[in-house]
Amino acid sequence: MSEEFNEVIKQELFKLISTPGIEIENIPEIINSKYNTNFSYERIYNFLSDEYLKHNLDHGRRLCCRF
Repeated sequence: MSEEFNEVIKQELFKLISTPGIEIENIPEIINSKYNTNFSYERIYNFLSDEYLKHNLDHGRRLCCRF
């Protein structure tokens, strides 16, 4: 865990997670090959989970259906 997510990698993660057709399991491979890093799936997943909880990335949408 010596490597940190810099702003460029963070922006790339957010772009990849919001791109249709890209599976979350493939994101570490894409990031590691593009930026020559060695991030694991768990580390990226934990980062995205933390960011979701910190910033409420669903922008106020409810998880239940509204009738």
